[in-house]
Amino acid sequence: MIKHLPILLLLLMPLLAKTQENKNSNNALLRKKQQEIDQWEQKRLQKQTLLRAAFFKKLAGLNPDSVTELKMSNLGLTQPPDLSRFYRLKKIDISDNNIKHFKRKFFKHDSLKTVILSDNPVKRVCFPAKSPIEIVVIDHCNLKRVPCSIRRLKQLKSLECTDNHIRRVPSFIRKPDSLNEVNFNFNRIKFNKRAVIRLARIEKVLLAGNKLFNLPENMEMMTGVKRLNLASNNLSRLPESFGKMHNLETVIFYKNRFTAIPPEIFELKNLMEMDFYYNGIHTIPEAIEKLTRLKRIYLSFNKLDKLPEGIQHLEQLKFLYIHHNRLKFLPQWLIKLPNLTILDAGFNQLISIPDLSVIEPLEEVDIQHNNLEDIPWKLIAKPNIKRLWLRGNPFIEEEDKATLKKQIRKKMAPGANVYLY
Repeated sequence: MIKHLPILLLLLMPLLAKTQENKNSNNALLRKKQQEIDQWEQKRLQKQTLLRAAFFKKLAGLNPDSVTELKMSNLGLTQPPDLSRFYRLKKIDISDNNIKHFKRKFFKHDSLKTVILSDNPVKRVCFPAKSPIEIVVIDHCNLKRVPCSIRRLKQLKSLECTDNHIRRVPSFIRKPDSLNEVNFNFNRIKFNKRAVIRLARIEKVLLAGNKLFNLPENMEMMTGVKRLNLASNNLSRLPESFGKMHNLETVIFYKNRFTAIPPEIFELKNLMEMDFYYNGIHTIPEAIEKLTRLKRIYLSFNKLDKLPEGIQHLEQLKFLYIHHNRLKFLPQWLIKLPNLTILDAGFNQLISIPDLSVIEPLEEVDIQHNNLEDIPWKLIAKPNIKRLWLRGNPFIEEEDKATLKKQIRKKMAPGANVYLY
């Protein structure tokens, strides 16, 4: 074996040389890419410097009597500017900078209502006591907890802290009597019984993207909640107590893991909007007829192959989104819905539809990319139709496109938009 080693080395040398050549080539590409990134970053910083200089020049010339709003985004600021002379300020947007600390004096304006601090590497925020601030937005700030000085904002109405690393709903969230919206989307919230109690009276609670697998058993305590967003989680079932949230009007389960609409949903007698986009739902129970106040149904991107007859009893229904399913027919009773305004049934397998033109309020219909062979002439000619999607159906392929386009133009109502291609 040893005596053949020189021969083996000779045979391997071209391969080793090729490997080294590839490595050098990859290193060259990486260096070039890094140079491009460095050049882009340099240009960005230069642009920020120019923008910052222009902003401060403009700021110096502003009349304090007339300024009610200031936007200072993307200026590369490392500390907040002195705005004390602008005594009529109502809104401050200082997002997308490099500010770590916001001191109390920055917020001391008797008329200040809205503060946007998003996209800063925030370490500390000190809101003053007795501040009139009503809206606080602190998105994308790498926060691990909600700033405790928020407890001083007695007039706070809306708190938005999306896309951070917040784990806990703080106890002081219950204190501002005026608080009616909390947005903790895309954090790491531990949604337990204690969190339910703390959020119980807030009207709009947004908890999308928190990797939730289950909901607490005391959900019925959220008596004040009217809008609940639990999109982009990992939920596949609901606790029995969820059906006792009798004030709930909107529920959003977009992108979860439901294979059926949970029975607890049908106990929500005040429900007006239901969103189950992007789940794995196969069927809708007839119990849906119990939701008599329902106005908006979002069931697209599921696995539905039919609609339940119970939907025909939803007399207040205005929007029905069922596109990207497996429907082959739209039922005849659909025309009985007296308030239906938008119907989106595109990207199914429809081979026939009822005469939708008899639904008087109907203004927008999407039936594109189905298997329809008959042109819906009555629907095209409907006097109040505004938008109609027809593309991707066999009847378009079978007709001469130019001729069909002319025929549709003659038939369609004034102001309507019909999409063929």
